Amino acid sequence: MRGIARALRISKNTVEAKFLWIHQHVSSLKANAPVDIGQLYFDELETIEHTKLKPLSVLLFVDDAYRILKTQVAVAPPKGRLAKISYDKYGPRKDEREDVLRQCFTELRGLKPQEIRSDAKPSYRKFTEEFFPGIEHKVLIVQRKSVIGIDCMRSTRSRSMIRCLL
Repeated sequence: MRGIARALRISKNTVEAKFLWIHQHVSSLKANAPVDIGQLYFDELETIEHTKLKPLSVLLFVDDAYRILKTQVAVAPPKGRLAKISYDKYGPRKDEREDVLRQCFTELRGLKPQEIRSDAKPSYRKFTEEFFPGIEHKVLIVQRKSVIGIDCMRSTRSRSMIRCLL
Protein backbone atom coordinates (compact mmCIF):
# COMPACT_ATOMS: atom_id res chain seq x y z
CA MET A 1 0.00 0.00 0.00
CA ARG A 2 2.93 2.31 0.59
CA GLY A 3 3.93 1.94 -3.05
CA ILE A 4 0.45 2.90 -4.22
CA ALA A 5 0.44 5.87 -1.84
CA ARG A 6 3.85 6.98 -3.05
CA ALA A 7 2.85 6.71 -6.72
CA LEU A 8 -0.41 8.62 -6.19
CA ARG A 9 1.22 11.08 -3.75
CA ILE A 10 -1.31 10.44 -1.00
CA SER A 11 -1.11 9.10 2.53
CA LYS A 12 -0.92 5.35 3.08
CA ASN A 13 -3.79 5.77 5.53
CA THR A 14 -5.89 7.17 2.68
CA VAL A 15 -5.07 4.10 0.57
CA GLU A 16 -6.06 1.83 3.45
CA ALA A 17 -9.32 3.74 3.95
CA LYS A 18 -10.13 3.48 0.23
CA PHE A 19 -9.47 -0.28 0.22
CA LEU A 20 -11.77 -0.69 3.23
CA TRP A 21 -14.43 1.43 1.52
CA ILE A 22 -14.17 -0.67 -1.66
CA HIS A 23 -14.53 -3.84 0.41
CA GLN A 24 -17.67 -2.52 2.11
CA HIS A 25 -19.05 -1.26 -1.19
CA VAL A 26 -18.49 -4.62 -2.90
CA SER A 27 -20.06 -6.44 0.03
CA SER A 28 -23.16 -4.27 -0.18
CA LEU A 29 -23.41 -4.76 -3.95
CA LYS A 30 -23.05 -8.52 -3.61
CA ALA A 31 -26.77 -8.92 -2.98
CA ASN A 32 -27.52 -6.87 -6.11
CA ALA A 33 -25.06 -8.74 -8.33
CA PRO A 34 -26.34 -9.33 -11.86
CA VAL A 35 -27.33 -12.91 -12.60
CA ASP A 36 -26.77 -12.80 -16.37
CA ILE A 37 -23.43 -11.32 -17.33
CA GLY A 38 -21.53 -11.42 -20.59
CA GLN A 39 -18.00 -12.20 -19.51
CA LEU A 40 -16.52 -13.06 -16.14
CA TYR A 41 -12.86 -12.16 -15.64
CA PHE A 42 -10.83 -13.37 -12.69
CA ASP A 43 -7.20 -13.31 -11.67
CA GLU A 44 -4.89 -13.27 -8.68
CA LEU A 45 -2.65 -10.40 -7.68
CA GLU A 46 0.38 -11.08 -5.53
CA THR A 47 1.26 -8.62 -2.79
CA ILE A 48 2.85 -8.68 0.68
CA GLU A 49 1.55 -8.42 4.23
CA HIS A 50 4.20 -6.20 5.79
CA THR A 51 7.41 -7.81 4.57
CA LYS A 52 8.39 -9.70 1.43
CA LEU A 53 8.66 -12.79 3.60
CA LYS A 54 4.85 -12.84 4.06
CA PRO A 55 3.22 -12.88 0.62
CA LEU A 56 -0.53 -12.60 0.04
CA SER A 57 -2.72 -13.36 -2.95
CA VAL A 58 -5.69 -11.12 -3.80
CA LEU A 59 -8.36 -12.83 -5.89
CA LEU A 60 -10.51 -10.52 -8.02
CA PHE A 61 -13.67 -11.31 -10.03
CA VAL A 62 -14.87 -8.63 -12.48
CA ASP A 63 -17.61 -8.64 -15.13
CA ASP A 64 -17.43 -7.12 -18.62
CA ALA A 65 -18.86 -3.81 -17.36
CA TYR A 66 -15.88 -3.45 -14.94
CA ARG A 67 -18.04 -4.18 -11.89
CA ILE A 68 -16.16 -5.88 -9.08
CA LEU A 69 -18.17 -8.96 -8.19
CA LYS A 70 -15.94 -10.51 -5.53
CA THR A 71 -12.57 -9.90 -3.89
CA GLN A 72 -10.83 -12.11 -1.37
CA VAL A 73 -7.36 -12.26 0.20
CA ALA A 74 -5.47 -15.49 0.81
CA VAL A 75 -2.23 -16.26 2.61
CA ALA A 76 0.42 -17.66 0.26
CA PRO A 77 3.72 -19.35 1.01
CA PRO A 78 6.88 -17.54 -0.05
CA LYS A 79 8.64 -18.60 -3.23
CA GLY A 80 12.19 -18.58 -4.48
CA ARG A 81 15.18 -17.57 -2.43
CA LEU A 82 13.06 -15.93 0.28
CA ALA A 83 11.28 -19.20 1.15
CA LYS A 84 13.98 -20.50 3.49
CA ILE A 85 14.46 -17.12 5.17
CA SER A 86 10.71 -16.80 5.72
CA TYR A 87 10.43 -20.32 7.10
CA ASP A 88 13.30 -19.71 9.55
CA LYS A 89 11.85 -16.39 10.74
CA TYR A 90 8.06 -16.96 10.72
CA GLY A 91 7.64 -20.72 10.40
CA PRO A 92 5.53 -22.48 7.78
CA ARG A 93 2.73 -20.53 6.06
CA LYS A 94 -0.40 -22.30 4.94
CA ASP A 95 -1.32 -21.98 1.27
CA GLU A 96 -4.93 -20.74 1.32
CA ARG A 97 -5.17 -19.82 -2.37
CA GLU A 98 -7.10 -22.91 -3.54
CA ASP A 99 -9.49 -22.76 -0.55
CA VAL A 100 -10.25 -19.09 -1.19
CA LEU A 101 -10.69 -19.74 -4.92
CA ARG A 102 -13.16 -22.54 -4.14
CA GLN A 103 -15.03 -20.29 -1.68
CA CYS A 104 -15.32 -17.47 -4.25
CA PHE A 105 -16.52 -19.81 -6.99
CA THR A 106 -19.10 -21.26 -4.58
CA GLU A 107 -20.45 -17.78 -3.79
CA LEU A 108 -20.59 -16.81 -7.49
CA ARG A 109 -22.20 -20.07 -8.59
CA GLY A 110 -25.54 -18.29 -9.19
CA LEU A 111 -24.08 -16.15 -11.99
CA LYS A 112 -24.72 -17.13 -15.60
CA PRO A 113 -21.74 -15.84 -17.59
CA GLN A 114 -21.57 -16.50 -21.32
CA GLU A 115 -17.78 -16.77 -21.16
CA ILE A 116 -15.09 -16.93 -18.49
CA ARG A 117 -11.64 -15.40 -19.02
CA SER A 118 -8.50 -15.76 -16.94
CA ASP A 119 -4.78 -16.29 -17.30
CA ALA A 120 -3.15 -19.68 -17.91
CA LYS A 121 -2.86 -20.90 -14.30
CA PRO A 122 -3.57 -24.67 -14.47
CA SER A 123 -5.92 -24.82 -11.47
CA TYR A 124 -8.29 -22.21 -12.99
CA ARG A 125 -9.61 -24.60 -15.64
CA LYS A 126 -10.42 -27.21 -12.99
CA PHE A 127 -12.53 -24.74 -11.01
CA THR A 128 -14.35 -23.31 -14.04
CA GLU A 129 -15.30 -26.79 -15.23
CA GLU A 130 -16.48 -27.78 -11.74
CA PHE A 131 -18.54 -24.68 -10.93
CA PHE A 132 -19.56 -23.49 -14.42
CA PRO A 133 -19.92 -26.65 -16.55
CA GLY A 134 -20.59 -26.05 -20.23
CA ILE A 135 -19.41 -22.44 -20.18
CA GLU A 136 -16.44 -21.60 -22.39
CA HIS A 137 -13.21 -20.77 -20.53
CA LYS A 138 -10.83 -18.61 -22.55
CA VAL A 139 -7.23 -18.19 -21.48
CA LEU A 140 -5.77 -14.71 -21.96
CA ILE A 141 -2.14 -14.76 -23.06
CA VAL A 142 -0.09 -12.02 -21.41
CA GLN A 143 2.66 -10.76 -23.71
CA ARG A 144 4.78 -9.13 -21.03
CA LYS A 145 4.73 -8.85 -17.28
CA SER A 146 4.79 -5.43 -15.69
CA VAL A 147 3.96 -3.63 -12.50
CA ILE A 148 0.18 -3.50 -12.48
CA GLY A 149 -1.34 -0.15 -13.32
CA ILE A 150 1.92 1.82 -13.10
CA ASP A 151 1.43 3.44 -16.53
CA CYS A 152 -2.10 4.44 -15.57
CA MET A 153 -0.96 5.95 -12.29
CA ARG A 154 1.72 7.97 -14.05
CA SER A 155 -0.54 9.30 -16.78
CA THR A 156 -3.34 10.70 -14.61
CA ARG A 157 -4.62 10.29 -11.07
CA SER A 158 -8.28 10.55 -12.03
CA ARG A 159 -8.30 7.56 -14.38
CA SER A 160 -10.18 4.52 -13.13
CA MET A 161 -7.71 2.01 -11.69
CA ILE A 162 -9.91 -0.95 -12.62
CA ARG A 163 -10.00 0.01 -16.29
CA CYS A 164 -6.20 0.13 -16.26
CA LEU A 165 -5.95 -3.32 -14.74
CA LEU A 166 -8.11 -5.02 -17.37
